[in-house]
Amino acid sequence: MDKQAALHHFKEHHFTPLLDIQLDMLEAKFHRCQAQLISDFKESFRDLCIHILGMQQQGQKEAIGYIHYSFLRTQILEQSYLYMVEAYSAEWYEDDSDCKLTYDASWAYAPMSAMLEALEQERKIYMGTITSVDVERLMLESAPFFHQFVNSLLRLGLAEAILMPEYLAIHKTDRLAIRTGEYKDISENLYVEDQEALVPDDVSEQLMQSSEEEPYVYENLKQLSLPHLHLIQKDLRYNDFSHSDLRESQFHTCILIGSIWQRANLEGGSFQGCLLTDTDFRYSDLRGANFSSASGQPHREHGVRVPGLCGLRFEHANLDGADFTDVHSFEHAYFEGASMQGTLVPRKYQQHWKLNEVQRQSIVWTE
Repeated sequence: MDKQAALHHFKEHHFTPLLDIQLDMLEAKFHRCQAQLISDFKESFRDLCIHILGMQQQGQKEAIGYIHYSFLRTQILEQSYLYMVEAYSAEWYEDDSDCKLTYDASWAYAPMSAMLEALEQERKIYMGTITSVDVERLMLESAPFFHQFVNSLLRLGLAEAILMPEYLAIHKTDRLAIRTGEYKDISENLYVEDQEALVPDDVSEQLMQSSEEEPYVYENLKQLSLPHLHLIQKDLRYNDFSHSDLRESQFHTCILIGSIWQRANLEGGSFQGCLLTDTDFRYSDLRGANFSSASGQPHREHGVRVPGLCGLRFEHANLDGADFTDVHSFEHAYFEGASMQGTLVPRKYQQHWKLNEVQRQSIVWTE
């Protein structure tokens, strides 16, 4: 067996099956320990904000425009799973005033250590054809599969962390972006805060003009008054509509992956046929909202599980009279503290959703 054939066989019969097992176990842990993981992240974020403010008070740091969570592949090989967390001014990488701490992500990457040990034993049956360097290269290539869990946890945690007084106290530029990715490489927004006051009519026009070719995404659309908005087949993923007035608004067959609607007024609104994977409706007013035929379909392809890890968040929302008829892939939906008086829910979700007795009695179960 030549080198390439041996590598192919090793990857197919040893590496990939082991990776799939570890990702399944990590996903179970992600859901089981989510509250504690978020709490730990928030403490880390609080420390960062205190550090930033301390530097600013001493005149060592300008207003913050970027906060970046970076993983470093070189450290992964050393089995160090600390993310570098850096705060930059509006100049981003041009800012030479170091402001950094670390975030311990070993909860997500620890399985890599077990994999490395197991694969070191498995490679020996190939009689020297596969080396330790080959195993290390495969492990490094798999790093993004573990990073996706950190990415998802940061998204969930930041929704709460940005409300902390320590974050509110730091001096920020007009637009602040919190991002994550590989160190000084490709990264993506986790949260965007824009101080510039938006004009509702301008936003409405931009939303109407968006298309599959020109999606309107990753925008901060908080505290806007946009009642009776009517949008069909728009790509609005990862937009933040928190605290906005969207009463009676219609979002028909729109892509709303990762969008945030915390404390928004969505009474009488419609999300009929929308793709709602990882949407966040915590504390929102959804009385009489129509979710019929909506989907929370998670992405599953060769170890990629994002979007889909965050689930659908309805904690503390008012869902009285809301309609979940014919929704699908809503297994990972969360309703702690939600009001569900007269909410229409397919009976199949009785076994999936963690509901209290009051909620179970309030729901109108449908076939």
